[in-house]
Amino acid sequence: MYILATTSKYEAGTQYYTKSGDTYTLFTNYSVGDDITGTKYEAVKHDRLYIRKYGVTTAYKQFPYKIAGINTLPEHDGGANDVDLDAYTNTKGKTIRNRVRHDVATLDFKVPTMTGKELHNFFNETKYEWLDCLFFYESEWEFVSKKMYRSGTVSYHIYYVNDANPDKNIYTDVSFQFIEQ
Repeated sequence: MYILATTSKYEAGTQYYTKSGDTYTLFTNYSVGDDITGTKYEAVKHDRLYIRKYGVTTAYKQFPYKIAGINTLPEHDGGANDVDLDAYTNTKGKTIRNRVRHDVATLDFKVPTMTGKELHNFFNETKYEWLDCLFFYESEWEFVSKKMYRSGTVSYHIYYVNDANPDKNIYTDVSFQFIEQ
């Protein structure tokens, strides 16, 4: 699977492709750091999450941020959960479920450390009501695009506060979740 290039400049460690009809050809005539000209594509990677605002056709962005210049997907748990309405256990001990949906995709993230700038960028990138998330979904064993939102529950510890510049604050144990519509 291929998507439009996620950056405007060529990056080290990323292979770029051109497209002719349904055929993608490896493009090698570039230098790292140069502006990407024309239409270039990247192969989708299994260990990456790609996001964009839902309902637009702009290029995906790799999520969530870079560590030491490398696009990094932090430790996360993926899964499929059931959504019940008014589930309860009766007096005989039997659970009564009113299943609304099953196999709702969730992505639970735990980021060890983020700077204030990274946390601010994260909130800006995920502030939209709905996100189009492209990722390898183990439950279906293929790349999928899911309409998801970031849960309002984001937890973190403030490790260091820079009173002069909050972008330089340090946050640890940042946890958040994306949930399928």
